[in-house]
Amino acid sequence: MKVQLVVSDSCAPCDQAEAVWRVVAAEREMDFAVVHLDSPEGQWIVNRWRLRTVPALVIDDRLVAIGVQSPVEAQALVARALPKK
Repeated sequence: MKVQLVVSDSCAPCDQAEAVWRVVAAEREMDFAVVHLDSPEGQWIVNRWRLRTVPALVIDDRLVAIGVQSPVEAQALVARALPKK
């Protein structure tokens, strides 16, 4: 599972979102990356999904959330994205 959190250096909520997602990533097996808005990859994601705000969460190349998730919400997003057994 590939999880990308799109953030901006000037975004206070982005710091909160990053803290939540780093904890979730440490507890789960996933490819987690913080993608900065001003990076080429960040710009590609912004253009693809027409983002107007961050933080934004992309899981397996699908935009799944905008804003800051609680740890419980973040775990639920990961659980929904896991392949069914």
